[in-house]
Amino acid sequence: MDNETTFWSVITAVALAALLLMLANDRGLFEKDAQQSIESTDEVNNNQPSENSSALNSSADTPDPLALECLDHDGLARHDHVTLRIYVNGQQRTVEAAVGIQTDVCNGDENNMHAVHTHDDTGRLHIELNEAGDVPLGVFFDIWGYHFDETGVFDYRVNSTHEMAMHVFASDESAAEENLVTSFDDYLLQNGEIIEVHYRLRTA
Repeated sequence: MDNETTFWSVITAVALAALLLMLANDRGLFEKDAQQSIESTDEVNNNQPSENSSALNSSADTPDPLALECLDHDGLARHDHVTLRIYVNGQQRTVEAAVGIQTDVCNGDENNMHAVHTHDDTGRLHIELNEAGDVPLGVFFDIWGYHFDETGVFDYRVNSTHEMAMHVFASDESAAEENLVTSFDDYLLQNGEIIEVHYRLRTA
């Protein structure tokens, strides 16, 4: 008799557990938990580059033709400077020294620099052309070998929680709502400006 009681107790417990699982599933509790798990994972991943960053599309893979030109310092039609600052989740990233100098493309004695290059790590970009013309900001990132456009910067990409923002202002000003621009890689560099690129939490 004890064995029979135990058997039916187990059957009843299993049936009750199955019934509770069915009720929870009908009420969408499992979907909610799964969504929270996904959101939690997204939140962690948004604070760092994709683990499979090699699979990400990069604007630097199809460089602007200007990024492949080398300077002839015998004569310059343009020699301007802008300051570039890059922030990822509030942390300023270093714009490296000697970007665009003595590269695989421009490696001669005289023609050893690209149209946009750096000499130090202050973020000061040198824009030099043998013939007058416009230079988009994306050209520098193409030379540097990093992704940059409205979809992200480096290995960071815009998603449900993070956005890109770019400010352009004069040296006596600071980043503000009124100097936001939306052109990103297509923005034409102008002498003396400061450009701030932000990959940040969405503001709205």
